[in-house]
Amino acid sequence: MQVTDNIPFVIGTILAKFRELENPETVSRAAALAVLPELHDRIHVQGKNSKGSKIGTYSNSYMKVRERYNRTSDKDVVASLTRQLEGGYTLKATDKGYTIDNFGNTIENDSKTKIDYLTEKYGDIWLLTEAELEITRIVAEATAQELFLK
Repeated sequence: MQVTDNIPFVIGTILAKFRELENPETVSRAAALAVLPELHDRIHVQGKNSKGSKIGTYSNSYMKVRERYNRTSDKDVVASLTRQLEGGYTLKATDKGYTIDNFGNTIENDSKTKIDYLTEKYGDIWLLTEAELEITRIVAEATAQELFLK
């Protein structure tokens, strides 16, 4: 009597799942996609930097510019005037996974991006907070568990 088993199939399936974990399209992309709305809300709605403090305060002269775009009279920096910056976020594949980027948002007549300018002026705004990092950890773990439960 010949005994057959499916051990090679099972091992192959497990190895395929491990390879899928290494694929940036699976875990890293899901984590970046999940944190993007949180990042947008913190920066462009709440006006908070990476440490959870107020980004800064707009000058009186800049408030006049904001009035032309029908923005609020609130002087707290929310890094939003024309909405191009906040509407320009994209997920970008890297060697290590995915990152959130903002292509094409250069300052008129300058090679500097709006993000570079605002970071120089106000400090770290786009680094993830501890809460945002936790979101990425939770999503990464859930994505990995879901992959292995298939």
